[in-house]
Parts: sequence; C-alpha cells; structure tokens
Amino acid sequence: MAAQRLECPVCLEVQDGQQHQCREGHVFCASCDSSLRAPRRCPECRMALGPLSQAIRSRSHEERIAALPAACSHCGLATTRGEVAAHEHDCPQRPRACSAAEAGCAWSGLLADKAAHEATCPFAVCQRMMAPLQSEVAELRAENERVQAQLAPLRAQVAAQGAENERLQAHRVAVTACMRLANLCIEVQNRQLAAGADAVEAIVAALQAHPQVAGVQQQGCAALGNVCFGTDAAGLARKQRATEAGAIEAAVAAMQAHPQVAGVQAEGCAALVNVCCGTDAARLARSQRAADAGAIEVVVAAMQAHPQVAEVQQHGCAALGNVCCGTDAAGLARRQRAADAGAIEAVVAALQAHPQVAGVQRQGCRALANVCSGTDAARLARSQRAADAGAIEVVVAALQAHPQVAGLQQHGCAALGNVCCGTDAVGLARKQRAAGAGAIEAAGAAMQAHPQVAGVQAQGQRLSDLLA
Repeated sequence: MAAQRLECPVCLEVQDGQQHQCREGHVFCASCDSSLRAPRRCPECRMALGPLSQAIRSRSHEERIAALPAACSHCGLATTRGEVAAHEHDCPQRPRACSAAEAGCAWSGLLADKAAHEATCPFAVCQRMMAPLQSEVAELRAENERVQAQLAPLRAQVAAQGAENERLQAHRVAVTACMRLANLCIEVQNRQLAAGADAVEAIVAALQAHPQVAGVQQQGCAALGNVCFGTDAAGLARKQRATEAGAIEAAVAAMQAHPQVAGVQAEGCAALVNVCCGTDAARLARSQRAADAGAIEVVVAAMQAHPQVAEVQQHGCAALGNVCCGTDAAGLARRQRAADAGAIEAVVAALQAHPQVAGVQRQGCRALANVCSGTDAARLARSQRAADAGAIEVVVAALQAHPQVAGLQQHGCAALGNVCCGTDAVGLARKQRAAGAGAIEAAGAAMQAHPQVAGVQAQGQRLSDLLA
C-alpha cells in the first residue's frame, strides 16, 4: 500500500530519482514531467507548470521512495531502493567480465575467480604485455604532436616561400616573354603575327597582373610600342586593338607605379606614342582616351623627373605631340590641359638639355608646334608662355644644329610659326624676338637644305611670311 501511494499518476510506476510536484503538492516522476507537451499542466489538477528547468522537487517523496525495501539481484541481500544500486555495483556475486573483454575474451564470472582467470587468459596476458608498448606509443604520439606543433611555423614559412617563389617565377616568365616579344616585333613582319597570336591582349594582361614589377612594366610597354608600330592599315588596326584591350590605361598605370624608373618611363611614353599616333578616324579618340587616363600629367612628370635621360625626353615629347593633336574642341582642351600641366616648360627643358640629340629636338619642336597651335582664345597665352620659357631661342638653336634633319626643320619652323602668331603688341614682340634670334635665317636655310620636302617648304615659307 505504501508503494501504491508513491506511484506516479502518469506512468503508474514507482520511479527512482527526482520527483516533481505542482504548487498543489501533486507529485509525478521527472521522466513523465519531461515528456509533458506544451502547455505544461499538472497531470492531476491541470494547474499550469513552469519551465522544466524550474521544476519543483518533492524531496520528501524522493526520500520515501528511497526507503522502500529492495533486494540485491545477485546475492539477495535485503536493503533499500536508495542503497541497492551501490550495493549491486560492488556485490561479489555480480558477474564480472574479463578485463580483456574488448580484446575478444568472452569470459564472465565472479569477482573471486577473475584474478585466476586473467592470470592464464591469453587475451589478458597479451594486454599486460602490450601495456608498456602502448604507453610508449602514447608518449611517442605526444612527442610527435609536440614536434608537429614546432614544425607548423616552419611549414607555413616554407609554404610562404614557395608561394613567393611561384610569384617570382611568374614575374620572370612575364619579363622574359615581354622582352622577347619586344625584340621580335622590331622586325616588321613579326608585328602582325604577334597580334594574330593575341600578343596585344597577353601583354596588357601581364602589365595588369604585375603592376609592382618594374621589369614587367618596362618590357611590357616596350612590347606594346613595337607591336603597335606602323601606320599602314594593319598597324592602325593593331593600335585600335591595343586601345580596346586597355593598353593606354596599362601604360599610364605603369608610369604612375614606377615614377623613378627611367626605363619604365621611357618605354611607357614610347607605348603611348605608338598607340596614339596614326591617320585613321579613331586617332583622336585614342588621344582623348589617353588624356582621360592621365597621360598628359604622367608624361610631363616623367620628363621632369628624368631630365638627363634622352629616351624619356624624346618619347615624352612625342607622346605630348600625339595626345595634343586635333583641332576640335576636345583637342584644344587637351592642348590647354598640357600647358596647365607644365608641358611647354618641360619640352623647352628637354630641348635645352639635349641639344645634340636630333630625336629629342625633332619631337620637342613637334610638341611645341602642337601645344601652341589652335583656334581657341587661350592660344596666344600658350604662345607667350612658350616664349617666356625660352622656346624661340631653343628652337632656332635646334634648326641651326641639325640642318639635315628634315622632320626637325619642318616641326621647328611650325613651332616658331605658332609661337610667333598674333598681331597684338606681345605677338609683335615675339616676332621681333624670333627675328633677333635668327629665325628668318634658319627658315631660309631649312628651305634651301630640303627643297624637295613639301612640309619644310610650307612651314618655312609660313614662318618667313610671319616674320617679314
């Protein structure tokens, strides 16, 4: 009867362990309490119950259950339900398994017989023999883990070095490939072959992939310049293809990334020269794209940073001359932008620094001619700026120093003609200054030296008429 009063009203069993109750004192076992569905209510009075984690224990109920009589299932010893579990765990009559059961021994017997069995059990004997080895293995594993932990930074360092080696190898491959393309494309017949093999796109990709490697940037720009060289239909198509592939932006980025590397600056300017020149309808669009990419400012900066490097000065002047061509509104804006960036002074400085280098003198005169030309209101201001920088004297000196270079004579006369334009007082002063510097004689000498060159004759006559 006592046991019946302790039954759980849900499972109708007397359960060991925790007993829970509602606020009215109705008791039920913890197992049944945990299985109640929401909303949780007392199984007897239906009172709402709180969360299971806040269940109210009935310790008096638990004590009464623990005091109920019980007997050991092994030896039959009379005890209580609260103590029977502890007794059965240590009961000498409880069957024990061999300590080598996991190794495969199926023996089961009394505790008193266990020692005798294990003394002869082959599984237990092997287990005892293996114990020192297993301990040693455990120690070796621990040592191995310690060594592995020490090696982890070294492995990371090796991996990083491997990645760096791969990166350097990729750089070397890119440098070598661009250099070989640049050399191969010096030959006219190889330029179109290279373009047909997608060399233009590959070069631009190399420039974009290795922006901080000066060697790749220099050789890549050189390769672009050589591939895009030529003014025939195929050459013009290569220029346009390079533009569409992003060559102009890549060359400008190369110059911006390596302002102190003269080789990058020289080859970058040369690439801009060859991509932006031409006689096709898209030429002015390429010039504008170069200006939009910042080519004017970066070329002027290159000339200012490397005044003694003739290649930078020559290609820089040529690039400015090409970008500043065009008589439309955009072309006039490019001229003014170049003047504002200091292009006139940079070109005059180049002419002054390299008086014996015909290429610098020719391209410098051409750049001055283009920057100082135009029909905009600022044209005369650019002409005066050139005169103030010493352009008149340096151009006359170039004409006198290189009388046999037809291109120089033509562009020199054109430059003087553009600088000396204007009918206002300052324009007349520029004309007088040019005449005093020997411009009239230089124009006459140019025309005499190159009677068959129409450009020299036209520009020389124009200059003579202006100064007459």
